[in-house]
Amino acid sequence: MRRSYVLILVFIISLSLSARESLAKDAAGMAKSAPTFTLTDITGKKVSLSDFKGKVVLLNFWATWCVPCREEMLPLNKLYADLKNKGFVVLAVSIDPAEESVKTFITEKAITFPVVMDSEKEVYFDLYAVLVLPTSFLIDKNGMIVEKILGEMDWGSPEIKEKIRALLRMR
Repeated sequence: MRRSYVLILVFIISLSLSARESLAKDAAGMAKSAPTFTLTDITGKKVSLSDFKGKVVLLNFWATWCVPCREEMLPLNKLYADLKNKGFVVLAVSIDPAEESVKTFITEKAITFPVVMDSEKEVYFDLYAVLVLPTSFLIDKNGMIVEKILGEMDWGSPEIKEKIRALLRMR
């Protein structure tokens, strides 16, 4: 009986991993278009991924209760501040159930990039099939997902900065 549960769990995890992989790449290994969505930010304004067409977007899924998520917010904010005038946007999607904890965190940490709420987890689960927090998607100027990053990232690293700068230089 216990073995059956383990096999079912392995099957579910493998399905979700393949779904996540298929989101970033098609069958030929080419980048896929980022699914568009509209959510409300913490000020009540509607924000769509399509609002950032022509920009390089780092779409970051996070929650205030996720320690690695909280730890990468300040480096993300610095990266955004350094590159926002060159056409770079960080769009953070919080899956917190309540907006107040997000507003408090954003205010305390002086986060300046847009933060939207996905309390129902529709974008998180249905569109992007995210299972791990934090998860980020690097999206080029044409709206194509070029990289999926699972877990915490060193957003101040020279490698990630160069990767983003290269995308910013692309037409």
